[in-house]
Amino acid sequence: HVCTIAVGLVGDIARAVEAKIQPYCTDIMSALMQSLQNQSLHRSVKPPVLSCFGDIAMAIGAAFEPYLQVSLMMLLQASQTRAPDDDEELIEYVNSLREGILEAYTGIIQGLKDGNRVDVLVPYVEAIMTFLEMLSVDETRDYEVLGKACGLVGDFASTMGVRVKDQMSKPFVAKLLREGQESGDETIVDTCTWANGVVAQILQQP
Repeated sequence: HVCTIAVGLVGDIARAVEAKIQPYCTDIMSALMQSLQNQSLHRSVKPPVLSCFGDIAMAIGAAFEPYLQVSLMMLLQASQTRAPDDDEELIEYVNSLREGILEAYTGIIQGLKDGNRVDVLVPYVEAIMTFLEMLSVDETRDYEVLGKACGLVGDFASTMGVRVKDQMSKPFVAKLLREGQESGDETIVDTCTWANGVVAQILQQP
């Protein structure tokens, strides 16, 4: 519990002081990585740790690049976690884990966009889109995951532009955004309306 609070505090500090946190980032990222690999820590610590990657990336922008490969490797590993359909507790945990992953991806993408370094994301496009495709067919995802997944589609499309035109034309993208539109949740609907507009712009480009 203390660890979860501490991780949340790191994210809060990163958002508050922004680039001033950079001199401490190597130590912070190292501690976050160790906590992810520590088998004795309760699993509930993992989602906020992953989310914290996004907070740090948004705070330091292009300076996040040295941590990109290892961060995305951790996110990729975490995204493989599945829950059986009949285990409510594990389903809830996997949803919170996926929220953390989506928050991390969103923060990393926005941070690198602000730092004009989106090119370094190109090798990871397929992995991120594969994760979104998995979420599009997941019967156990909750509204938080749906909303954040739709937000990531919009952020990814607006950041990568025509470079992800082929990926954004895949049926699962339209399916995810349609289900967000039909959710009845005002925030998710607004996110999807925006994301649909961004995706449509890309698909219209030659």
